[in-house]
Parts: sequence; structure tokens; C-alpha cells
Amino acid sequence: MWFSRHRDLESPGWMLVWGSLVGLFTGGVTVLYRLAVLKGNETIWGGNPADFLLGSIAIRFLLPPLGGLVVGFVLYKLLDHRPGHGIPSVIHSVQTNQVRVPWRMAAPSVASVVVLTTGGSAGPEGPVAEIGSVFGSNMGSRIGAKQKTLRVLVGCGVAAAIAAVFGAPIGGVFFALEVIFQGFELTLFAPVVISAVVASLITSAVFEVETAVVFPEFVFRPIELPAYVGLGLIVGLVAGFFIHWIEYASRRFERLEVPLWIKPAIGGIGVGALGCYFLPEVIGEGYESLNHLINSEPLLWDLAFVLFGKILATGLTLGSGAPGGCFAPAIFIGATLGALYGGILERLSPDVVASPSSYATMGMAGMIAGTFNAPMTAILVALRVADENPDALLPLMTTVALASFVMSRWEHVSVYTNILKRHGQWFPVDFDKDPLLGIRVEEVVRAGVPRLSDSLSVDQAFERIREREDAAFVVEGAKGEFRGVVTLQDLRLALADPFLGRLVNLEDVVDFSIPRLSPNTSLREAVREFATSKREALPVFTASGEFVGLITREEVLSAYRRGKEV
Repeated sequence: MWFSRHRDLESPGWMLVWGSLVGLFTGGVTVLYRLAVLKGNETIWGGNPADFLLGSIAIRFLLPPLGGLVVGFVLYKLLDHRPGHGIPSVIHSVQTNQVRVPWRMAAPSVASVVVLTTGGSAGPEGPVAEIGSVFGSNMGSRIGAKQKTLRVLVGCGVAAAIAAVFGAPIGGVFFALEVIFQGFELTLFAPVVISAVVASLITSAVFEVETAVVFPEFVFRPIELPAYVGLGLIVGLVAGFFIHWIEYASRRFERLEVPLWIKPAIGGIGVGALGCYFLPEVIGEGYESLNHLINSEPLLWDLAFVLFGKILATGLTLGSGAPGGCFAPAIFIGATLGALYGGILERLSPDVVASPSSYATMGMAGMIAGTFNAPMTAILVALRVADENPDALLPLMTTVALASFVMSRWEHVSVYTNILKRHGQWFPVDFDKDPLLGIRVEEVVRAGVPRLSDSLSVDQAFERIREREDAAFVVEGAKGEFRGVVTLQDLRLALADPFLGRLVNLEDVVDFSIPRLSPNTSLREAVREFATSKREALPVFTASGEFVGLITREEVLSAYRRGKEV
């Protein structure tokens, strides 16, 4: 467009504008999302789903599978979606520099409102973050932004979502840096920060409570520090178990020989069975239940049952393919574990433990660090919950450090990277990235390729192209349709017998089964296609089937050399 041609829309000043717009949009979506969940809970349950007095046992048992059935039917039957979107797909797109996130990806995020309002054990952060990243990607595409800029705008959406839902803007910023980008780049910082700030302002103007969880005042005695060492180790182990339980549940549901759209309902049956009577706290996202649990004086057995019930319910919900996030369940599990640990210590050493609820805050931080491999996010979010109490720093850093140490035994796997590993799409932070990974086919594709009619004989075709420097040519039919690709090497082999060269036409030489590449495919994937097909040139087509051009092995090698020099 004229506007994008005459202005540098990717300058630092414009990036602040785009970051603000992403924050504004994501903050607005967060408000609508939260209002929809609150209204749904009020309509269906009469308030907090975990409050047993407001609903019958039958309703608690039936609503989670009913919500799963509705979501499964709409997503997997009507819209023909497949599980696997969400934050993991955003991470993969950023890692591979293929940041083109279609609006279609936001459908599961919208459907997750039904999951949360009907009692599914999931969180709102992931779905809102996905919607924010989809908006950032599409806005960047509209202004003709490069891949590097699209990465930043996607990160803005994720940071704004965490900041808006949880009420911790700086925590949202570092979540984007640690989880999405897996590193700190100065060029990323300003737009991501402004996006988180704007989103937080939007939500704080609508909702009175600034943070999603509200715990009692944090109290710490230096003599307790060794206890927090133990808490960090235990939380790290539970985080590892939680990650692998979700993976195990996902594998079991994948092997279940029932239609895909029915599986979320089956997971809902398990959640309903847990929450209908014995463990109503595991119903829904759990923030209100968690606040009530930590601010009261629960029995230790109650905390233990709720802890394991929430782990089980979250695996059943997310593993079955129901859309939703795992940030809220991780916070619930970590805080409950911390409160249980603090309660046990208080029983054993009442003179040492200042407040068992303080261990809930630290347990929450350790779980964030372990589950998402995001220690700085954990520290900043927990500090926000502790009202920036400086006394929280020492136990907080200790707990997070020990939880991260335990996860290092599992190569710092997170709940997101574990999903990517399972699908062979994960590239570790210290991985020496192939330069081709960050280059897309559309950046090197050669348009305007010479065309030859498939009715030409090999002799005639060779006469036409032997003076040209092109290595490959498009073969087209009588109506100009794409038939295949022919190279000089193909023609030379056919000309080995001069008699055959006059009799054989190009349609006899062309390989009709040649693989096709997409403009958004990375050159790394293109190399695999070259290796499999053993072709010297491959055609590039858009999703709608429009021919774009050709890409050759030589062009891929040139791109690799240029990437190595950068």
C-alpha cells in the first residue's frame, strides 16, 4: 500500500505504536473473555463453580462433559481443526521465522470460554495469548512487516495477555522473553513492555482486583530459608511430574479409538467425576477457589486431595484436546503444594514457620519456573502477589533456583517444549541454528521462470534453452497450466540417443509427482524435500494453488552461505 511504501513502519517509533495497538486489542479481548467466563459461571453455577452449595451433584458431573462435547463438535467436527495449536505453535513459528498466524488459529481460544464456564480444568492465559499473537501477526502482515518485526508483534500479544489476565505487566514481559523468544534482545524490549502496560491499564480500569490471586501478607524469618530449599526441590519434582502427566494423558487420548470430537467429552467425564462431590475445587480455572483455599485454614488432607485432584483434572482436560491454558492450573497446583508443605512444617516446628500461606506464594513461583522454564517470570509474578515485599526476595530466589535446578535434570523441558519435542519441532536455546531455518522459500524463490510447452520435442526444447543461463524450466500444458519442471540435465539424458530426442516430447520427460513447496516453508524444510526427491529444482505454490516460481539447489546453497556470513 502507498502508506507502507512511503514510511518506515518498522522503525523504533512505529514499533511502539504497533505494540500499543496490540496491547489495546489484547486488553480488550481479555476484558471480554473474563466477562464471558464470569457471566457464564454466574448463569450456570450461580457464582464460583467450586462452591458446592450452588449446584447439584448431577450438574457438576454433567456440565464438564457437555462442554467438552460442544467444543469438540464445533472445533473438530464442524471446523475440522486439529489439536496442537496454542502457545507451542507460536513458539515454533517464532523459532523457524515462519510467523504467519492465521485468524483461524484463534477459534480454539474462543471455544475455550465454553470449556472454562462448564468446569474444564484449564486457564484463560493461553487462549488470550494466542488471540493476541494472532492479532499481532495479522496486523504486521497488513503493514508489510518483515519476519523479525512479526516476531516482535507476536511477543507483544503474549506479553499483553499474561499482563492483563494475571495483573502483572512486568511478569508478562519476561514471560514473552523467556518462553516465546527464549532470550533477551534489546530491540524486543520497548514494544513488548508498552504492549503489556497498555493491556494492564485496560483490564485494571474494568476489574477492581489487580492480581488474579490474593494471598495473606507475606511473612519471612531468616531461619526458614532452609525450608524453602526443600520446597524448591519438591516443587521442581512436581512440575516435572505435571509436565509428563499431561504428555501421558495426551498420548492415551491420541490412541483412544473414538472420533476426535468426542474425546474432550470423555476428559470432561473424568473432571466431572472428580468435582461432582469430593473435589469441587478442581472445577474451572480455579483462581477464586485458590484464593478461598489459601485465605482460609484448610485441613492438610484437604490440601493434599485438592493438589492431586487438580493435577489429574488438568491432564484430563488438556490431554483430551479441550482448548485452554495451563498457566492458571500451574499456579493453583504450586500454591496448593506450597500451602500443604508450609502446613506440615508448621505442625512439625510451629516456632519456625511464620505463616504457611507464605509458602503458597513461593510454591506458585517454583511451579511457574519449573513448568514453563521461566524463572524471571516466576520471581516477578510472585513479587507482585507478595505486594513487592522485599522480604520475599531471598526465599523467592531460593525456591525458583532449586526448582530450576531440578528441571535441569530434564534438560529444562517445559510444558510447551515437551509438546514440540513430541512432534519433532523443538530447537533448544543453545542449538547452533541452521541459517536456513530462518529463511523462507518466498525470500529466494525465482519468479518469471522460462516456460516450455509440453508438446515440444526434447530436441526443440534444447535448442530453445541451450543459450540460457537458467538451470530449470517450467513445463506447461496447452492452456498454460503447470505440468512440471525440466532441467538441462533431464534434457541431456534424453538426448543421449539422438533419434529419441526427436521423438520424445517434454510431457514424456517431466516428473508429474514432483513435490511442491509453500512460500512460507523454511529453507531447512526445502532441503529435506530436495534430498527426498533428488530433484535440482522444485516448484513453489501458494495455499490456493497459484504458481509462484521455482527454487533450485544452487539458490539454497547461496542462501546458506549468506546466512553463515551474517
